[in-house]
Amino acid sequence: MRLQEGLQALRPFFGRLSGAGGWLAVGLLLGVLTLIGSLGLLSLSGGFLTAAAIAGLTPATALAFNFFTPGAGVRSFAIMRTASRWGERVVSHEGTFRLLAALRVWLYRHLARLSPRQIGRFHGAETLNRLVRDIDALDNLYPRLILPTAAATIVFLLVTLMFAVVAPSLLWLPLLLLAMTLVVLPLLGWRLGSVLQPRLIRERATLRIHLLDCSEGLEDLSLHAPAWEQQRQRVLSTSAQWLQVQAGSGRRAATLRALVTMLVGLLAWLALGLLPEMAGSEPLSGPWIAALVLLLLGCSEALLPLANAALDLPGTAAAAQRIDAIAGQMPAQTFVDQGRQPVDASIEIRGLSFAWDAHTPVFSALNLDLAAGEHLCLQGASGCGKSTLIHLLTRFETPASGSIRIGGVDITELDETTLRKHVACAGQDAWAKTGTLADNLRLADPTVSEAQMRAVLEVVDLDPDKLGWQDGLNTWIEEGGTSLSGGQRRRLGIARALLRDAPIMLFDEPSEGLDPAAEALLISRLRAHLQGRTVLWISHRDGVETAFDRVLCLDS
Repeated sequence: MRLQEGLQALRPFFGRLSGAGGWLAVGLLLGVLTLIGSLGLLSLSGGFLTAAAIAGLTPATALAFNFFTPGAGVRSFAIMRTASRWGERVVSHEGTFRLLAALRVWLYRHLARLSPRQIGRFHGAETLNRLVRDIDALDNLYPRLILPTAAATIVFLLVTLMFAVVAPSLLWLPLLLLAMTLVVLPLLGWRLGSVLQPRLIRERATLRIHLLDCSEGLEDLSLHAPAWEQQRQRVLSTSAQWLQVQAGSGRRAATLRALVTMLVGLLAWLALGLLPEMAGSEPLSGPWIAALVLLLLGCSEALLPLANAALDLPGTAAAAQRIDAIAGQMPAQTFVDQGRQPVDASIEIRGLSFAWDAHTPVFSALNLDLAAGEHLCLQGASGCGKSTLIHLLTRFETPASGSIRIGGVDITELDETTLRKHVACAGQDAWAKTGTLADNLRLADPTVSEAQMRAVLEVVDLDPDKLGWQDGLNTWIEEGGTSLSGGQRRRLGIARALLRDAPIMLFDEPSEGLDPAAEALLISRLRAHLQGRTVLWISHRDGVETAFDRVLCLDS
């Protein structure tokens, strides 16, 4: 990646402070005070000790020497350095954490706008990498690069001003430090890290993908030893490559820090050699010479952290590029800002045609009317398009031709809030997050009461008291719902759909995995609970036809 491309990738994130600007500004101020305290402590201490040594040469100068004022200055700089460094760490990291959290929410909102087909193009671990590791990589941009660079620039300008007053003929020394901060280090760091850092990001992402594949496929892999060994070797090989790249990056970082230390040391030696020569035109005392030399030497404290940040900059740019690859995607479906309101809960489909691709047609001129309050069972063999119809009714996909009207309003004229408010869906793959049973139900409605939760759980036969779950609504659900059976996960998905309290309810194979008796009981309870609402129940199983107002076989 070239420097211009990297800056182009990072540019959108320079100004995206998401309410953390105040924290970062205070962090910058404290960072400047920290550097002033460090440089002031070092230079004043050196000048003070030099003056004390000179004063001790004779009794007269020793008695006349004032050590109270510089001693107070040394203590003041020491206190300033300690307090401001602690405050800078607390404030800048708080601002950064707030900023990164806001960036994750911003990226998740972009992901939420994408259709399932668009999201499905990314491996689960790849999406996780974007949300976690790539966002974390931007941590290098704010507290490790922008703030320290700005603080070093301000302090070096103050050092330049001091040299302009005390030793104007050596003004080029602090100007070299300024040039090193703003030009040399970024360019050199980019050149050294332009190959390894993006590769480090890619290797880490690949390693996470392989590890997640191991975790998700553990049951299957445990049944086939050769497949497990192959996957294990893949993980170990990727890990070894990642560690190798990381070691190479560490060596380059050490080299860059050594160069910075050497250059600052050379400048200090130059100052030490040139300052005494200025005695004729610009007389400087010994304490002043010692103070200025140590002042230059102490500037390495501001430059050394920038060396690592500059080296990591290509990796940060690569992470920003990967984030933008998702955030920059346009959603397959767009909604109007303020749409019309449906007059009832009816569904009207006319001339609907859809195909996943040129070789996989699904519908051709499909017509369907579903009256408000009607309960329809849609049947058909696997692959006939039952679930596809759900995707079209929820606008996860767009038909090739034809129209869908909800409550007399074309579905394309509904804003997303109105559509989600009027249509609730329980899909085939019921998902559960790590948390309590109540936490999982609140995904449907954050304001739901405990009584409402218990009511819908009773309807779907997932009452925790009847199941013997001693913690009740606080029963802990493992990641992905692994602590629940397949049927319980589906019931949880149905319960969430019921809490949406929508006029139109869509159920996609909700009774899969249930025995006929349990299925009949579930249908009976749901129909009683949803009287007056429109229900579309999808199933490929026989024996449920008599429970609904009407049955439609999609095959015919």
